[in-house]
Amino acid sequence: MVKEEPVWKRALLDLSIAFFLIGGVVSLISVLTMIPISTIYPFRLKPSISFTLIIELVVGLICAIEAFECYRFASRHMLSKAGIRGIVVGAILLSIGLLEGRDLRTQMLIASAILILLGGVISYIYRE
Repeated sequence: MVKEEPVWKRALLDLSIAFFLIGGVVSLISVLTMIPISTIYPFRLKPSISFTLIIELVVGLICAIEAFECYRFASRHMLSKAGIRGIVVGAILLSIGLLEGRDLRTQMLIASAILILLGGVISYIYRE
């Protein structure tokens, strides 16, 4: 006899999967819009790019891609992996968002970090 999981648990796990997906998309878009572009055609970056901005962009892109990996783990019911990685990725993105200014891109990055953190916490709580 197969034991069925409660409906509320399944709904929370689906919510965490959605948090990982939405947080990953929003964080990827937010990090990509942080790239300082001076002109589109011909494509040129602003000459005064700081080293810290480059580090924040690289780490932000890695974390955004890792959020999609958390989505994949959560959808395959590997909740322990998705939970731990989601918490770490969300915390790193939140720290990057708090280091930046207070514009809309940064607020979107902070919001996506909170979504990824919530997805990680939900996945970690309901791991098996």
